Amino acid sequence: MPANAVRPTDLELLHRVRRGEHAVFADLWTRYEGWAHHVARRTTSRYDAEDIVQEAFTKVLTALRNGNGPTEGFAHYLRTAIRNVAATWGARDARVTVVPLGDEAAHPVYEFEVVDLGELEHPFRSLPERWQRILLLTCVHGLPLSAAAEILGMTPGAAAALAARARTGLRAAVTGVAGEDLTLAA
Repeated sequence: MPANAVRPTDLELLHRVRRGEHAVFADLWTRYEGWAHHVARRTTSRYDAEDIVQEAFTKVLTALRNGNGPTEGFAHYLRTAIRNVAATWGARDARVTVVPLGDEAAHPVYEFEVVDLGELEHPFRSLPERWQRILLLTCVHGLPLSAAAEILGMTPGAAAALAARARTGLRAAVTGVAGEDLTLAA
């Protein structure tokens, strides 16, 4: 941006997104991504901040595309979206009950427990539970990401991001890459 150019305000960017210039939403992402991760980490440690932020930005963009969303105070609206995502996920997880199905069940059962993984046992078990779940659904059970996302109660985009991080984490655990503690990233 030239030195004499004026940086568009958040409200100008929001107005442009509502008019159909969806690419300028990337400017809002760039401005607020770091701050949004901070808000997500302060809101909950139960879920990955990156997942929450991605889902919150997606909800804001969807609202803007539908002609809704923030009309002033983008940061406040985004903070509320982040808190709502965390609360929704927490409430959803609190409602989930596991009901064992008999052998005659017509639907496949997706157990999150794996009995024997051989040499992968220790690296797999070192991963956060959410990573284990997405890997089991997509790699072991062979479900498409859209089906895994539905089972886990998340958007396909969030499931794709989670699966990518889980595969990277498993690769690191298998190769014995030291460094960041994977349990902190869950």
